[in-house]
This record gives sequence, C-alpha cells and structure tokens, in this order.
Amino acid sequence: MKLLAALVPYIAVLLGMTLLRSAWITILLYHAGILLFLFLRLPSNLWKTVWGGMRTPLLIPSVIICAMAAPVVYFMWPIFQSPYTRLTVWLSFYGLTGLAWLLMIPYFSIIHPVLEEIHWRGIAPDHFVPLCWQDFMFAGYHVLVLHELIFRPWLLLIFGVLVASSVFWRWTADKFGGYGLPVLTHAAADAGVMIGVRFLL
Repeated sequence: MKLLAALVPYIAVLLGMTLLRSAWITILLYHAGILLFLFLRLPSNLWKTVWGGMRTPLLIPSVIICAMAAPVVYFMWPIFQSPYTRLTVWLSFYGLTGLAWLLMIPYFSIIHPVLEEIHWRGIAPDHFVPLCWQDFMFAGYHVLVLHELIFRPWLLLIFGVLVASSVFWRWTADKFGGYGLPVLTHAAADAGVMIGVRFLL
C-alpha cells in the first residue's frame, strides 16, 4: 500500500504533464490520489496530528530558512536554468499563464504543502530512521517535474536537498508528535519558490 501511495505523484506527472500537458491537471490528480489513500487509511485524530508539534524553538528559524527559497530561486536562476528551455516557455507549455498562474501561487503555497505532508508523513516508517526509500521517492518525482527546466547537474543538487528535507520533516514529525512544523516549513519553501518565480517573470 505504501509503495502504491508513493507512486501517486509519478502517475500524476506522467498523465498530467507528459500526456495532457497541464500543470493544473497534474497537481489535481496528485491531490486526488492523496485524498484517496487518506480515505483508505482513515487515520485517527488527523486534524490534531497535522497541527500538532509546533511548540518548538526550531519553528521560526526553520520557516525563515525555508523561505530563503525565494532569493535562491531569483538570484541563482541564471545558473540553474536549462540552456534548452526558457522559464516563460515552460510555464506556457503547461498552461501556467494568466489567471491559471495567479491561482496556482496560493494553491501551491497553502493547499499543496498541507496535503503533501499528510501524504508523505503518513506513509513514512512508524519510527524515525536516518534514511528510507520514501525520502528518495519524494525527491524523485520533483526531478521528473523539473528535468526539462533545470540544467542537469543542478538536478542532482535539488534531489539531494529534497531528500534531506524529507529526512528533516520526518524527524520533526516524529520528535514533536505532529506535522505542524513540517507543514509550515514546507509551505514557506513552496511559497518562496513561487515568489522567486513570480519576480523572475
């Protein structure tokens, strides 16, 4: 069950981006899969779990660090970008223009990190381990999304950062007894990416 759940974003990307060329269809398929597996698992005290574990001095510095995704994307983009694909062309190809792009900013920054943390923390090992296959699966689907947009050598760095992020989020969820810190830091990172891209445009 956990492996099938981990394959949900890969299936969504293959159907939504490769076949239908739509970022919105891709993310909605992904989230529909998350909700399906959430319904099948029916975890108890979900609301308490999602917002628990925020009483930690790590929260504010972690959010600030993750929000640094905005200046990193903005200032490092000339180095990160693929020489074969322009950002504006890539966004247009997958339907992220006009209102569709403006709506994606809050959706990706607020709804997406909540659902994604519920999903990936929910299928993580029951007890914290330094590294697990779910960390690699989480990072891997992002590479599948970005492989046309990011210069190949930098994809390895992004993959590594995402694996490390997954480990950190699993650790905090286990240590502090809830997904609150992972959700808020994940949201800060996603919002930072979207803000950085917005300024690039």
